[in-house]
Amino acid sequence: MDPFEEFEFKPLTDGLGFHKKKAAAAKFETEADSFSASPSPALLKNQGLELIEENSVDPLRPPLPRKKSSPATSSVPSAPGYLTEVGGEANPSSSTAAVDEILKTLQKNRRLEFDEKSKTKIIAQTKEEYKSTVFSFSAGLLDGMLVMAASLLCLILLVSIARIDLVANLTQPDENYFVYLAIVSIFACVSFVYLSLNRIFMGATPGEWAFDQRVGTPADLASGMFCLKVAARSALVIATGFIVFPILSALMNKDYAGQITGARLLKKV
Repeated sequence: MDPFEEFEFKPLTDGLGFHKKKAAAAKFETEADSFSASPSPALLKNQGLELIEENSVDPLRPPLPRKKSSPATSSVPSAPGYLTEVGGEANPSSSTAAVDEILKTLQKNRRLEFDEKSKTKIIAQTKEEYKSTVFSFSAGLLDGMLVMAASLLCLILLVSIARIDLVANLTQPDENYFVYLAIVSIFACVSFVYLSLNRIFMGATPGEWAFDQRVGTPADLASGMFCLKVAARSALVIATGFIVFPILSALMNKDYAGQITGARLLKKV
């Protein structure tokens, strides 16, 4: 047996540390094993990290609901009209208030626009100016065609209802010529209704409206007495055969029918 087999060299002092190599290697391996091991979820949560759970994905399984944040989450100030989150949840009261404010603002703007339009319309009506004018043959021609058409329609209805042979009565009238008087009466009545109603309710006949003429101002139409004046003007023109006053007005450049009855013929400036 060799006497040097069980002989071991040891340092005189502890400074060299050769005798601690085995202990240091064992300690390193222990720390490596602890580091390679998965840390506990509680430790990661305390350090501010989120634990990601790896689960099998099932395509038929609905997604899991999101986790609510802690009540300690501070509310973030938001601009009007956006949702404000308090404790991770939307605050319904703030969103409702924002919607109400938007609706109130829209309603207020619409009301202001309506008021401005109505004021503009009133101002435009008050600024309209009219001047006296005379009979226009172009307007009279258009009105005459409409009156003739309405008179023929009334005559056709009368003949159809009464079953009268109009051609025989016209070719062989009675001794007093009542058939001709009836036709003239129909034409006069239709003309009176046409002129009076159009001027009272619309201020002008279609022919006068086409050439920017009217009888009286819009303010005059609100008076009941003016309606009588319009009817008197229509009756006067019809009684004179639709010829006397229009021709005199055109030749003398004066509205004689308007001066007599008070329902003057005007034209927009």
